[in-house]
Amino acid sequence: MKINKLTLFLLLNIFFDISAFGQSRVILAASEINLILNAHNKERELVNSPRIIWDNQLAEYAYKWAENLAQNDNEIWHRTQTEKHYGENISSFFGYDFTANKGVDMWNEEKAHYTYSPIDHISFKYTGHYTQVVWANTRRVGCGCAKSVSGSYFFVCNYDPPGNYVGEYPY
Repeated sequence: MKINKLTLFLLLNIFFDISAFGQSRVILAASEINLILNAHNKERELVNSPRIIWDNQLAEYAYKWAENLAQNDNEIWHRTQTEKHYGENISSFFGYDFTANKGVDMWNEEKAHYTYSPIDHISFKYTGHYTQVVWANTRRVGCGCAKSVSGSYFFVCNYDPPGNYVGEYPY
């Protein structure tokens, strides 16, 4: 059986972290994708927001940004408004192994600081990740993770349609 270079690369990418510039993509298995979806949908169900589904195109978009953050390896920031087409949550953590639902669980912890009200610039700073997770109009999510040379994990989820519009209620 003859295997071309692209096929070989894709096969290796499935079984190993492929490193470029020192960072590596953390490949999410189907079971990990289910953990991410369950962490989102559990919170969404509590506020009667419809369940969301996984989107591979959004996941690739999230992976690319996670890899960019891991390559820079010093802080997290969002894409600029001209680059951003989707809602976006980002988390980073260091000192323990990546688990698929860790980032979503961190965002969901913001619920403790949220009082049901329209989004404003002040509350958004403290609860914006959580309100994106439960945003009622969002239907699809895709997430990606990359590990930096220093061992930090950068976890990104993108949402379509996006949420967190100032003046609007999340659900």
